[in-house]
Amino acid sequence: MLDKKFIEKMKSMLNSQKEKIQFEMKKEIGIDVDGDETDEIQGNILISIDKQFFHRNVEKLHQIDEAINKIHNDEYGLCEDCDEEIPEKRLLINPYFTTCVVCAEIREKEQNQRRKADH
Repeated sequence: MLDKKFIEKMKSMLNSQKEKIQFEMKKEIGIDVDGDETDEIQGNILISIDKQFFHRNVEKLHQIDEAINKIHNDEYGLCEDCDEEIPEKRLLINPYFTTCVVCAEIREKEQNQRRKADH
């Protein structure tokens, strides 16, 4: 079982990341698509990149909320696949990891096999 101090540290880290992402998402980026064709193309590229960042941030917020919910339900730090404890070092790298290293590698191999089968 993970140490209570460690879990509190992770909860604080998750909440801090959440606030930072929410703050970034509230910023409005003024993208100018007026002007010549080049300005329009550059503006559209910037809009596309901004949308990608927005969707990535929405996904991160979802992962953070899931991790916070797991903390509240005393399930934080347990691998979703094997129910073994995820090492603290791994959670420090990414506080919303949901699998241990072994299960993450198994998932990655399965995804690679599916990709190869699809091609």
